[in-house]
Amino acid sequence: MSATSTISASKAGVASASTGQFSEALSVLFGDLAELFGNPRSYGLIYGTLFASPHPLSMEEVSERLDLSIGSASMGLRRLEEFGAVARERGNGRNNSALFSARYEMRLLVGGFLRERVLPRIEATREQLGRIEHLLDSLPADQHPMARQRMERLSRWHQRAQTVLPFIQKLLSGG
Repeated sequence: MSATSTISASKAGVASASTGQFSEALSVLFGDLAELFGNPRSYGLIYGTLFASPHPLSMEEVSERLDLSIGSASMGLRRLEEFGAVARERGNGRNNSALFSARYEMRLLVGGFLRERVLPRIEATREQLGRIEHLLDSLPADQHPMARQRMERLSRWHQRAQTVLPFIQKLLSGG
């Protein structure tokens, strides 16, 4: 091998190592963020891999790059698509399979998170508050005023969340 081709090969190796490090660093960052918001780490790893990729990837490519099972990659891509974080394209993946790319608009990511995670939990909280309210009468009489005061506060917090979150979601959707 000539000196020129050795330098070219060396530069190519550095470039691919840097690309791999960049992709891995983004995947880890998004994996950490996914866990922070109560999602499986694999969702963040998948999103980070797509975010770092210069071109759309097939599910098989995502699976291979992250050493995930096809089932985990499939579920993660499906959930990310539901959140609005990933776009599916029909395409030229292996065996003409779908290709996936990261969506970069923050409003889509936050809106999807609110729609898929936060709003359902707010609804579940309303039901929990109703069940807790029924427990107040079983408390000792001297604890009734404090307990009722706390429940009123929780109810106000819940009402504010029910009022504000749909408004934020509407703002994020551009409507």
